Parts: sequence; structure tokens; C-alpha cells
Amino acid sequence: MKRVVTIILLVFCCTAVSVQSVAAQQDEVRAAMIESLAAWSAADFQKLGGFYAAQTRGFMLDGGMLITGYNAAALEMAVSAGFGFDVEPRDIDIVMVTDGVAVSVAIVEGAITMPGGEVQEGSWRYSETRVKEGGVWKVVQYHFSPLTVAEFGDIP
Repeated sequence: MKRVVTIILLVFCCTAVSVQSVAAQQDEVRAAMIESLAAWSAADFQKLGGFYAAQTRGFMLDGGMLITGYNAAALEMAVSAGFGFDVEPRDIDIVMVTDGVAVSVAIVEGAITMPGGEVQEGSWRYSETRVKEGGVWKVVQYHFSPLTVAEFGDIP
């Protein structure tokens, strides 16, 4: 009987540690998302680059083709041409796929200034997949797209 109780306690303790580990990882991913979006808004492409894996790929707001890699020089040129990005995430939802792999979604709100000065204010959908590399949660996949009222009714 003592052996059964010991085994049950061991299983319970391992499960509790696992749940804490998942919650801790989710907190780290949330913080990484917020920090990387803040780096976008600050046009701090040096810092931002640390959040992207070498094999990053994704789709941006322009509806264009797949973008691969991270190119700070191209982003700096876009800012020089008037590009600006000032958004904050809300409704962040994170699913841990495995230890060290997370898929997240959020609504981002704020303003995006296009080269030439056109400002788009509103809400967008944002999703990303991050992997933990060298202690840093790095983006390997991302997707930005418009969020329209027709899809969800009034956006709270």
C-alpha cells in the first residue's frame, strides 16, 4: 500500500511540475511577443532581429507573397521611406505544442503608416509560431491580416 501511495504522489508531483512548466513557458512566449511587437513599434530592428529564427517565414499586411528570412536592412529602408508600425497586442492566446514550441494568436490594435504617409488605424489578426533557441523564443512563422467588422461584428 505504501508503494502505491508513493507512486500516486510521484505522478501527482510530476503532473504539477509539468503544468507549471507549461504556464511558465506561456508567460515567456507572451512576454516575447509583447517585446518583439514593441521593437517593431520602436523601429529597433537590431533588437527585433534577435526574436527571429534564421528560417523565419510569413505573410505581412500587404497581402503579398511569402517572406522568408529576416532582413533588417530592408526594414530600415522601409522606415526611411515612411513606414511606421505602432501596435499593441490584446487577447493573446498561446498553445504549447511541445516543450519549446508555441503557437500564438492575438489581435493587434493601433496604427500602421505606409511609405508615403498613408496611415491605417484599426485592428489586425496576428499569429506566430515560436521555438525556443538558446533561451530565446524565436519566431519561425508569422501572419498579419486585416480584421474586419463584417467577420466578427463590433470589435470590442
